[in-house]
Amino acid sequence: MRKYIYLFIVAMAMSSLVNAQRFISEIFPTATSTLNVTYGKNISIFPAAPGLIDLKMDVYEPGGMADPMPARPLIVFMHTGSYIPALINGSPTGSRFDSATVEICKQFARRGYVVANIDYRMGWNPYGSTVDIRCGSLLQAVYRSIQDAKAAVRFFKADAAGANTYKIDSTKIIMGGQGTGGYMALNYVTLHDSAQLQLAKFISSTTDPTYGLQAGFCYINTAAMGDIDGHGGSATYNYDNNSLGHTNNVQFAFNLGGALGDSSWLTAGDAPMISFHCPTDPFAPYIQGMVYVPVVNQAVVYVYGGGWVIPRANALGNNNCFLPPPAYNDAYTARANAVNGGADGWFPLVTDSTEGSPWEWFDSTATVTVGTAPPYNYTVAHCDSIYHNALATNWNMSKTKALKYIDTIMNYLNPRLQRCLGLPLWAAGVNQTTLSVNDMKIFPNPTSGDVNVESNGIAISSIKVSDITGRIIRSLNELNALQAKVNMSGISPGVYFITIDTKAGSITRKLAVQ
Repeated sequence: MRKYIYLFIVAMAMSSLVNAQRFISEIFPTATSTLNVTYGKNISIFPAAPGLIDLKMDVYEPGGMADPMPARPLIVFMHTGSYIPALINGSPTGSRFDSATVEICKQFARRGYVVANIDYRMGWNPYGSTVDIRCGSLLQAVYRSIQDAKAAVRFFKADAAGANTYKIDSTKIIMGGQGTGGYMALNYVTLHDSAQLQLAKFISSTTDPTYGLQAGFCYINTAAMGDIDGHGGSATYNYDNNSLGHTNNVQFAFNLGGALGDSSWLTAGDAPMISFHCPTDPFAPYIQGMVYVPVVNQAVVYVYGGGWVIPRANALGNNNCFLPPPAYNDAYTARANAVNGGADGWFPLVTDSTEGSPWEWFDSTATVTVGTAPPYNYTVAHCDSIYHNALATNWNMSKTKALKYIDTIMNYLNPRLQRCLGLPLWAAGVNQTTLSVNDMKIFPNPTSGDVNVESNGIAISSIKVSDITGRIIRSLNELNALQAKVNMSGISPGVYFITIDTKAGSITRKLAVQ
């Protein structure tokens, strides 16, 4: 009986894997990473006095098998944290090393993207005695982070114009983030000019030199902080030398939580965007309202959530790239449409409690281990308090739960990314009109012995079978044939990847061995 259950599970899995497509499915066995890459420098105000620091990122790429696509789309991804480091912000999360952040980056890479998981400058005063201090210092932190994200985009465009170390298509760059990073992604693609900040809610009513506030003027002093692209300003507050001579425009944005700073920023011609948000999020408004900072739970500024942003973006025509046929007929779209009022690109993640980020998970032991060590030196009781406070907005938190939400996000987002950016679907990076899944038959699958490969008129050059680590365990080379047979006898049961190379391109499929 157990054998039949196993075969049923494998058959169900393979039915969805047979049509695995690049950028839609995880067709690469692994994601490789290059850690602590410096993408720029700038002046940090936290945790010490202003000083020049390196801006770091981790770069994830498709791995486990050769990627013949010469120029891949780039996702610049930003972590959460309320512009205060993890633990100090009252939460176990808040860095590019967060479990969910790393998992999301790896899943994108296994689908064929290159992903830059960036750090950005932090620091503001949530405990400020006045609204001006809280709102002003927060807006300044948002401004610095957008300058940093733009420096990251220019870094890759500069590299693509030269060595192209990461094989980037600089015309297909996507901005995304979770929590605080979600704010950054939305504001990045709508805030084009520092003049857009000249709004009544961003004008200080008090003067406070400590925070650079002057009554009657905007919280952002561009003479000191530079423009929104990170150029100009005072050398004391801005480092204007990050990949100069390159643009920082992007072609798409998505956010997991977060909101838009002001309704006036969203205009016709802005990049397409997709939003995921919990209606019960206690800190960021689902449609529109005040931001409440987790650290002190005080109101800061009025903003606009995905429930306002996406219907407006659709009305402006910014998301028209979602519309061409065929219509999306998947279960994820059906679920979103049942709760989004018909606004394609808007996915309310409806939960049964006051949740704000169900895609996250964190560990109590790690919280104590990190929190009791330098530089924090917290007590165990304080670390436990941080952990349990985080559970208040993610009460049944677990990795299993988080992965289910991430799976939903990926399966709703990626088909729209692929369509809007015109990304090629097949593993070799060739268009499906040149080489399609129907050109090759692979059977039997699952197999316990030989597996046959038959081509529909395109000569097979070589066949390679690799395990999930990318290790090649079977290969046939210099075939120039329409049929071939690979002996899988003696191979341990599991899921493998079979890559068929032709002059028209390559196709990679998953192969189950019993």
